[in-house]
Amino acid sequence: MNIVVCDDEENTRIYIKRLIEMQKEECRIMEFSSGGELLQFWQQEDREQIDLLFLDISMGGTDGMKAAEQIRKWQEERGEAVWGSLPLLIFVSGDPEYMPKAFSVNAFQYLVKPIDEEEFEEVFAQAVREYRYLETKKSTEPKEILIRNGSETRKVSVNDIYYIESSNRKIIVYMKDEEVECYGKLGELENELKEGFFRIHRGYLINMKYVERYNRTEIRMKNGSSLLISKYKYQDFIKAYLEYVSEDK
Repeated sequence: MNIVVCDDEENTRIYIKRLIEMQKEECRIMEFSSGGELLQFWQQEDREQIDLLFLDISMGGTDGMKAAEQIRKWQEERGEAVWGSLPLLIFVSGDPEYMPKAFSVNAFQYLVKPIDEEEFEEVFAQAVREYRYLETKKSTEPKEILIRNGSETRKVSVNDIYYIESSNRKIIVYMKDEEVECYGKLGELENELKEGFFRIHRGYLINMKYVERYNRTEIRMKNGSSLLISKYKYQDFIKAYLEYVSEDK
């Protein structure tokens, strides 16, 4: 479980981090001191998924509300759900008057400073239950992704994807009978398509289900495409592919 604490007060970040650690939940905690830092991290192609976000609503510069609005905007542009999805957003503020506005960006909960330990424990437990529910739901449903081509957004089954290429700031999704060009970042799709997919090169994310053969310089896919593999990725690919084949039996 990846948790982010974003607050411009160092003492508050330390306190929230300590409260999280007291809950004995296995997690990784990242800290940011401004909404701007958080948004810069969010835009990284290879960033890890954020599952739970504690966000100060009234920081200087890009405050928590502006950061949350931008994150939700990016999710909407990708055709992603912003309610009942990750990250779960918990606003933190010393002023409860912000609470009504907080839920306009689909906040999961709202904590008022100074944070009460018992209240934090209750809210954190709720968030963990929701996180586990969403992860279980995601793993049991047939996997699909949303891709946006111009003004059209469509669902694509991951089983139909041979590989995805990043080219000139665009994404090309190669399927059995068609190629779909859309806007997006390969790193974000890599995070979304973890199981059964592997990034063999900064420009290629492949579905291991359709690997025909390989050597140290290229991967041959079952649709006839030959894709360059980075020499730095080769050993990790071998390990991941052998694990995939073993699990698939």
